[in-house]
Amino acid sequence: MSTLEHINCPICERDETEFLFDKESLSVVICKRCRLRYVNPRISRKALEEDYIETYYPPDKVDRIHSDSMEWLQMAERLTELEKQHPSKGRLLDVGCGIGTFLHLAREQGWHSRGIDPSKSGTTFAREVHELDVQCGDLFDASFPTAHFDAITLYHVLEHIPELDSFLGEIRRILKPSGDEKKGGTLVIEVPNGGSLQSRVQKADWPYVHPRDHLYYFSAQSLPKLLRKHGFRTVTLGKPKRVSPSTGASFMLRRMASATLVRFHLSTVIRVYAS
Repeated sequence: MSTLEHINCPICERDETEFLFDKESLSVVICKRCRLRYVNPRISRKALEEDYIETYYPPDKVDRIHSDSMEWLQMAERLTELEKQHPSKGRLLDVGCGIGTFLHLAREQGWHSRGIDPSKSGTTFAREVHELDVQCGDLFDASFPTAHFDAITLYHVLEHIPELDSFLGEIRRILKPSGDEKKGGTLVIEVPNGGSLQSRVQKADWPYVHPRDHLYYFSAQSLPKLLRKHGFRTVTLGKPKRVSPSTGASFMLRRMASATLVRFHLSTVIRVYAS
């Protein structure tokens, strides 16, 4: 295995943890202070970046995502809720944009869509098929102007970011600040919910436990703490909805059950809006 690196809790900046479990020869621990679950020690940043650039979107995965009706429904659901939170459309940046499905839908609804992703194959598809303005690289490569974006979206991205302090600092720099006279920029983050019912029951067998690249398992309590630490004054929990091509009785029952879990912050994913 690649060289491992030991870290302090990214919220408390201390190393006071309890061991939870091992998976794939890596340990998941929980901070005794803020209760954030994270991998420690973890694979080095360099090894992670190499994996994303070369292997994250192989051709078969790209084809499968692009043709999957569930993928399009999920992206449409995300866009609908974003527009409820930020009805005045403007400049949108999707960090970790993948093959560009979300940005494509946003552009059709009037957003000025831009994206960035470390995957060569993902960004190539987004440019060639959807004709989107996307870059291959990380957030710092782009050198976006200060206070430039009305909305920045991070869908299943933050759990992959090794250096949270510098990353969230850059997000704040390029997002429009809140003002007294008009609404500022909106940051949207969706991550697997480390405090979900499924996570608590399944522990290491929870499908979202990928300690090689899922470095943190945020909850509805720990993620707002992290954002407030980085100067986001308003943090609210979203209400992601279950989607399906089917609208039969079984789906409606699952949707009602999912909505109940969302209400009590026990659903599989959590989504927050911050400014």
